[in-house]
Parts: sequence; structure tokens; C-alpha cells
Amino acid sequence: STLPLHWEGDMPTFKHLVDEVMTRRMGGFPVDEKYAAALARWIDVQPAVRLETANSAGIARGKQLFESTDAACASCHADALLTNNQTADVGTGGLFQVPSLLGLALRGPFMHDGCAADLAARFDPACGGGDQHGKTSQLTPEQIADLVAYLETL
Repeated sequence: STLPLHWEGDMPTFKHLVDEVMTRRMGGFPVDEKYAAALARWIDVQPAVRLETANSAGIARGKQLFESTDAACASCHADALLTNNQTADVGTGGLFQVPSLLGLALRGPFMHDGCAADLAARFDPACGGGDQHGKTSQLTPEQIADLVAYLETL
């Protein structure tokens, strides 16, 4: 649902992604169109996995911050899939697809190059792009903790 695929948005179909990642990079078997289509259908119906959360007040504050113009997260991570499905330069070394944030907490390490071992590290300007990737330099450690608590619920 977020074509084109991959970090740089250079994979126009799921079959291209399978050929590049499963076959070429991982050394798997070549995949025909029918198999790739079946795999894509299977992936699309997998339920979202949710982590248990305890900090409901922090989650609520993080959601409010995420949706605010102060942090501007939702300017790109919007709608039902939490992506605008665009390619953008967020200050991290190139043009990359805006990924969906659904299931984010289970996909570490984070960022296109894995520079963030955990979600809090994404807010380090040396890794996360600073204010080109949302407006985050003004956030306090407590606000970052609230934002991370919210992100872990997606």
C-alpha cells in the first residue's frame, strides 16, 4: 500500500523488492511473479503486533506532541498508515521514503542506516536528522520519553 518501496523508493513493485532483497542480497531462490504476489497478499493481512504499555499519561502526552505543529511529526507520518508515502530529505544523507510507523517499536534498529539502536536515539541530531526530521531540537528529555512511549504503541 505504500508503493514505491524500500528506503529510497526505488522498488516500483513488491516483486522488485523480493528480487533485490530475498534473492540478490540474501542469496535466496529466484521468485516468480505468482509467488511474489502470494507473499504480498500474505504480508498485507498480517495483524499489527502491539506492545504492552503502562505509561498511559506519557502516551497521551506523546500522542499530543506527535500530532502538534511543535514537533511536526504528523506532517509526514499521517493518515491511517502513518506515512505521506513521499520521498524526502530529512537530514540523514539522502532522499528516502517516509516509512509507515505502524509496528515501529518492533523494527529496530532505526533509521535507514541503523544508527538508532532504540527509539530515543532517533532524536539524537547526529542520527535522526535534527530539525530537518520534524522539529525536535527543542524537546526536553521528558518530552522525548513521552513521544517514544507513544511511538511504541503504534
